[in-house]
Amino acid sequence: MTIKRVLVYYVILVVLTSTLQAMPHISGAAFAFAAILGSFPVYIASRLNWVLGFAVYLTAAYISSLMNLGEALLFICTNGIIGLSLGIIKGRIKSIYYVPVPSVMIVILMLFAVNYLLGISIFGYSQLKSPILQGFTLFLPLYIYCFIYLKLAMHTDTLLGKYIEVYKAN
Repeated sequence: MTIKRVLVYYVILVVLTSTLQAMPHISGAAFAFAAILGSFPVYIASRLNWVLGFAVYLTAAYISSLMNLGEALLFICTNGIIGLSLGIIKGRIKSIYYVPVPSVMIVILMLFAVNYLLGISIFGYSQLKSPILQGFTLFLPLYIYCFIYLKLAMHTDTLLGKYIEVYKAN
């Protein structure tokens, strides 16, 4: 790909990610689902090139932080990192059942960092005092979420590969 084409993709994907991430803040809680969709452009960018995906992830996080710091933190620690990690890992691991595992582990580590290092209570009051037990408790629901996300993203790959000649889904 040429530099101009990469730059155009970068700008389009950053604007799309930032807009979707800002929808709950701009339009209200009724559009909270749009924040989840904000990670699809990060996935697409990281499928094209991992450096492009990382750049879209960081830029969208920065733009989101200018509007709403809470949404930016949510994007950095959950949706954005899921889109980035699944996009990078998808081309490297053959079985789709193993692809979500690294993403789940990264999200759990990010949530622990926010909870224990920054002191922002994510887990609230929990009977499970041990971080290891909390991690095991989070693993299955996050795995299911990442797996469903991956299946939807793979359909997106197929559609983009069909209609955009530059995009090649592996």
